[in-house]
Amino acid sequence: MDETLPFVDAVMQYLIVPAVVWLWMLHKTQSLHATDIAVLRAEAVARDVARKEEREATAAQLDQILQMLQTINGRIDGMMSKGEK
Repeated sequence: MDETLPFVDAVMQYLIVPAVVWLWMLHKTQSLHATDIAVLRAEAVARDVARKEEREATAAQLDQILQMLQTINGRIDGMMSKGEK
């Protein structure tokens, strides 16, 4: 019995403890990476939403410009047809 105690102590000291420390560090690193990934995903979603809103605003402005140009074109056509009569 006294002979197995130093062997168990050596196994604990050189195998089990380093393995547990390595697993703990791996878990800690993975947790940090998971947090970083979550933050990056949230930022990407926010950028996508901002881009979509920007595209919609630009499209609305372009529609307004086209309507104004069509109105101006209609007025010019009306003036031209009155001048021809």
